[in-house]
Amino acid sequence: MKQDLLQKAHLLYELEGDYLERILENDATYAGLLERLGQAERRLAGSDKAGAEAMAEARRLLLEMARETSFKMGFLMAHDYPLEEVFKM
Repeated sequence: MKQDLLQKAHLLYELEGDYLERILENDATYAGLLERLGQAERRLAGSDKAGAEAMAEARRLLLEMARETSFKMGFLMAHDYPLEEVFKM
């Protein structure tokens, strides 16, 4: 059971990652943070290639952290709550 649940959770993680990114882009806090990182990346692009690459990596890491957290929350809910309970929340 646990392995099947984990496989489903990983599949959802892969399938819904882009959807999560679109949702986050509409969140004012997340979008603002991404914009500030993007501005810093553009400022560094001309003079500090390594710095610009680090800022780009920071943006990717931020999204990956959000995806991973969402995945773990979904896995915990699927593991600890009956499906009917999750839909009531």
